[in-house]
Amino acid sequence: MLFPIENAAQVQNRILEIGGRNGWYAATWLWKIRGRLDKLLGGVGFRKGEKTLGELKPGEALDFWRLKERKKQPFYVQLEAEMKLPGKVFLEWRIEGNQLIQRIQFYPAGNWGKVYWYGMQPAHRLIFWHLGQTIAKGK
Repeated sequence: MLFPIENAAQVQNRILEIGGRNGWYAATWLWKIRGRLDKLLGGVGFRKGEKTLGELKPGEALDFWRLKERKKQPFYVQLEAEMKLPGKVFLEWRIEGNQLIQRIQFYPAGNWGKVYWYGMQPAHRLIFWHLGQTIAKGK
């Protein structure tokens, strides 16, 4: 998903301050419900860490995500989901010129993973589109 941006520094800060006390900028209540469901399934749930704002570091837990990679130039952040899923999910943001590029990658574990992902796709599109839009505003 591509989103136009005006101020790359503000967008970077917005990404680095996501989660924890700040929530997920879009449908945080749905993220919390997903976290409760994850906890019931034996997962990590919605950990509300008290990370230092703007200081997201590789390996750091962020609610039910973990920072896998972060680059300053060009700006890039990759989170890996730690919730119970029939596969692996990565959420990525990068800034190129005056655009925020948000990418969600799902690697299904068998047919159940495919059914899950395609079944959730309409909700995911709406949630992640709104998330990208909100981050791209940089405010």
